[in-house]
Amino acid sequence: MGLEDDLKAKALALISGQMANWVVEIQRNIQEHQANLVRTLDELQETVARYDEKINENEVGAAMAEAVAQNPPPPSGPSYGALKTSLSAVEKGTSLSEVLTYLVNEVSQYVDRAAMFIVKGPSAIGWYARGVTQPESIKQVSVPLNTDTVFRLALNSRHAERGFIGHSPGTAQALARLGGDPQGILAVPLILRDKVAAILYCDSTQEEVPAPDADVVEILVSFAGKTIDLLTGAKPAAATQTAGTTAERAAAIRHGGDEIRERAGVPPPRPAPPPPQAPPPVPDGEGASTVMFNAATFAQMKQAPAAPARPAAPAARPVTAPARALSPDEQKAHEDAKRFARLVVSEIKLYNESKVNEGRRNKDIYERLKEDIERGRQMYADRVPAGVRDSTNYFFDELVRILAGGDPGALGPM
Repeated sequence: MGLEDDLKAKALALISGQMANWVVEIQRNIQEHQANLVRTLDELQETVARYDEKINENEVGAAMAEAVAQNPPPPSGPSYGALKTSLSAVEKGTSLSEVLTYLVNEVSQYVDRAAMFIVKGPSAIGWYARGVTQPESIKQVSVPLNTDTVFRLALNSRHAERGFIGHSPGTAQALARLGGDPQGILAVPLILRDKVAAILYCDSTQEEVPAPDADVVEILVSFAGKTIDLLTGAKPAAATQTAGTTAERAAAIRHGGDEIRERAGVPPPRPAPPPPQAPPPVPDGEGASTVMFNAATFAQMKQAPAAPARPAAPAARPVTAPARALSPDEQKAHEDAKRFARLVVSEIKLYNESKVNEGRRNKDIYERLKEDIERGRQMYADRVPAGVRDSTNYFFDELVRILAGGDPGALGPM
């Protein structure tokens, strides 16, 4: 063996011996550190156990309850069941005033206050309200539609308008008579035959009427409008536009008949009579504009002659009973006539409540509302088949029931 090999052998033997000693020492240190780590973990577990015993669960529970109370979960909005119930209630209305009353009653379940305003000429007139401290005060509220209010916005846009009353000083001033401290406001137009006939106003003490509640109110108002249209037997606008030539329709409009019959949902008129004499101007105010008939337009229409005046108050006219059983079609014709008479007379009352009340007290309702009653009578005559008109008195019956409150004498001489 050479010197070089001898040196390598001795060096390797020395290094191997040293490394063996180092390994033994390292293993010993690892074992010591592992023992120390186990002891440390045991001590930590004991410390955690002592802290766990010191936790006051009652204080923690109270703090959690307080946090939940200060931050309640957002409302989920009206349920489908509630909406379905409200729709069914509105649908029960058998006249214009009943449908509007049911509508306000149902809407008041979703907002703090609800009020129906009838659009009459340049103003929105308060008619019926729920949630107001003094409900009768609504009838003393008249909102000009040319002022900067949420009513004007709803009228012009023909859509619901939702906002904060602090951003609409005109609305706050117009409704000051109702009192309260409203914050969020909502106005929804009621459209009948493409005309804004009324505006439903709602408000809330919240900063705004919640969007889910506002959506439900819009649905109910739209449904009420469709219900009223069904009660009147309204026809789609396209159906009336296709009847006759353009020249014929223009002539009918000039005589005032085409628009009137479209509003009333009656068949196209027979050849128009000679143009009537120009009537006196129609005064503004109560009775100047209604949903089914517009006074300014009706003034151009030939008035049906009123029955001769009677010296004494009229007695209730008995309805002639059919001599035979009615067929299903005849029964439907009678039901349609009753419904139409009820709707026409209820609308006369809706737009002339003060005159009706005065007429009941003085027993001269007919004298006060002669023009509206005769217009309604003409509409009834145009709409109802002659066989039904000749054998019944449905229109007069509704005059007694709705206008006279069941007392024929309140109508006065007719």
